Amino acid sequence: MLKENFLRALIAEDVGRGDLFSRISTAKSIRAYIIAKSEGVFAGQEYVNIFAKMYDLELEWIINDGEHFNKGEKLLFISGNSKTILSLERSILDMVLHASSIATLTARYVDAIKDTGVKLLDTRKTRPLLREFEKYAVR
Repeated sequence: MLKENFLRALIAEDVGRGDLFSRISTAKSIRAYIIAKSEGVFAGQEYVNIFAKMYDLELEWIINDGEHFNKGEKLLFISGNSKTILSLERSILDMVLHASSIATLTARYVDAIKDTGVKLLDTRKTRPLLREFEKYAVR
C-alpha cells in the first residue's frame, strides 16, 4: 500500500491541475517505448508494474532490474490509452531515471571495491518520503 500511495502522490505532484498533452490528444490505444539516453543499470521495474496495474497499462519488458543497458537501447514497451500514457509519461520516466541512476552508481561502487573484501552497505539517510524507493534502487 505504501508504494501505491507513493505513486499516487507522485502523479498528483506531476499532473497537478491537469496535463496539457493529454488534453489535446484523442483517446486511442497506443504503444510507446522507453529508450535509454545513456548506459547504466536498470531499476524501477517493480514501481512501473504497479503503475501499470493502477492505470490499466500493458507492459512488455525488454530489461529487468539489475541488468546493464546501453545508450539507445529500448527498455520497455507500454500499451494502453493514449491520454493515460501521455499523462503518466513524465512521472514514469523521472522515476525510472532516479532509480536507475542510483542503481548505476551503486554498481560502480561495488565494482570498484570488488577485490578488497569490503562490503558496500546502503544508508538510512535518504530523501524525505523516498526511503523505500531509494533503498529498492540499491538492490
